[in-house]
Order: sequence, then structure tokens, then C-alpha cells
Amino acid sequence: MKKLDKKEYNGYGVLAELTFNINKLFGNLARYFFNLSHKFKFEQYKIIFGERKDDIYISTYPKSGTTLMQMILYHLTSDGKMNFKHIYDVSPWIRNASFIGQKPPDLNSPRIIKTHDSYKEFGKKTKGKFIYVYRNGMDVAISNFYQQKNYNNSDLKLDKYLNSFFKQKKWFKHTREWMINKNKLSILYIKYEDLLNNKTKEIDRIISFLGIPRNKKAINRALKYSSFEFMKKNENLFGEQRKVSEKIFNQFIRKGKSGEGKSLLAKEQKERFMVYYKRMVKNVEEKTFGQKLNI
Repeated sequence: MKKLDKKEYNGYGVLAELTFNINKLFGNLARYFFNLSHKFKFEQYKIIFGERKDDIYISTYPKSGTTLMQMILYHLTSDGKMNFKHIYDVSPWIRNASFIGQKPPDLNSPRIIKTHDSYKEFGKKTKGKFIYVYRNGMDVAISNFYQQKNYNNSDLKLDKYLNSFFKQKKWFKHTREWMINKNKLSILYIKYEDLLNNKTKEIDRIISFLGIPRNKKAINRALKYSSFEFMKKNENLFGEQRKVSEKIFNQFIRKGKSGEGKSLLAKEQKERFMVYYKRMVKNVEEKTFGQKLNI
């Protein structure tokens, strides 16, 4: 084998670096056009779907009680028939629907619309009302970790996931923007923990906020069908299941509890969480819920 001289060696190094940079550039361009295409499809979808003054948006960061709230609102605002194949048939996640090519559903009013979008996606003139469900960020991190592990990467480690969670700061940004409510949208803020501990009281708040009739039968249905026992037993109505045998897809409705983050995060991880929490969320959370918090 011919031995490379220094000049040839350096030349191959430059070529390798150039190739790497070109591949990186094409990768970035591909992601850019993919995201642009997705955005265009979503804008088209929203035009067809339209807006109504009595629309009800459920806004959450993922794994914060979205599906629980969908079930509550569905029963409070409809006849509560349980003949749908999936919760999205009666309470669509319109961004996801546009992405996978579904047609906008023709729903009776009021429509219950799921969103995980950032606050900036909703302008001052957005019609309808919003219910923002807030869950403790440490619990959110743990719940999202298990969903990623069960659905996407069975080898995912908690340390690696949390490093990404803290680095990206998505939960902190999402929570802060929605609680500041710069555009003065009509928003009812509900704590996930309060839904678990005193659901009847929170349902009363929802009824008052939406200005809908206080129907005892509807309330009883909402309590029954939003219970953890029912939702876990009928998980096929809520979860996203893919046909990949080596992955676990029966954990979309996982535990329905609070406080898991504190018990599973290591001391240094909790301290790191608190640094961002105090900097970005604590003040607006206390202002939103009108009380000092002990986290």
C-alpha cells in the first residue's frame, strides 16, 4: 500500500471536511423545505376548517392532561355518545391531521380543538375560548420520557432525555408564553393536579367559563368517562398505535398521577430544573394562579 505524504493526507482531510459540510447543508435544506411544506399544508387546512366564535381550544404542553380534558369537554358539550373510533373524531388535533393528510372534519358547535402549539400561533383576533391545562414540569418531563421510550426509542436513557429537555427549554417557554397571555385571549387556566384531586370543582369552573348549561347527566358522564380506569381500559380510543411489534404502544394512558418527577429525578436534575423554573415560570405561574408555590 502506498504511503501518503503529508500534502496528500491534508488534501484528503480537506475533502472529507468539505463532503461533511455539503451533506450537512443538504440535510438542513431538506429539513427547511419539509417544515415549510408542513406549514403550508397546515395553513391550507386552517382555511378550510375555519374559525367559529364558540370554538373551544384545549392548549397544553404534551403529556399534561390533554386527553383527559378532551373527554371532559366532549361530554359537557354534546350528547356524549361513545360510538367514535378515536377521540380525534370528536375533538381533532388539527395540526397533526393536516400533517397526515386528513380532511377537516365537519363538526357541530362548539368544536373542541386540541393544540400543543406555542402561544405565538394565535393572534389577537383568534375566535373562541381556550382552556390551558398546566402540569408540573418535572412530571411532564418524566411522562414525555416514557412516551418517547415506548413509542420511538426503547433504548432511550433518562439522563440523555433530560439533557435535551433542559437544553431546549420547550416546556419552560411554552408555559411562560401561555401564562403571560400577551394577546389577552380568553383563557381558563387549570392545574392538572386539581383535575385529579377535585375534578367536580374544576368541571364547575369550566361550565361557568364556557357559559354552558349545568347538566347533571352530562357532568356525571364527564366524571365517568374521564376516569383513569375507563380511559386506561379503552386506550385504543386515545393512543397513537403503530404496527411495529418490537415497540410498546399500550402506555399512552400511563399512570394518571402527579408527583412522579420529584421521586424519579436525581438531586442535581431537580436543581437544574429549578434554575430554569425560577427564571422563566415561577413568577408568571404565581400570578396566574394567585398563590405562592412550594415546589
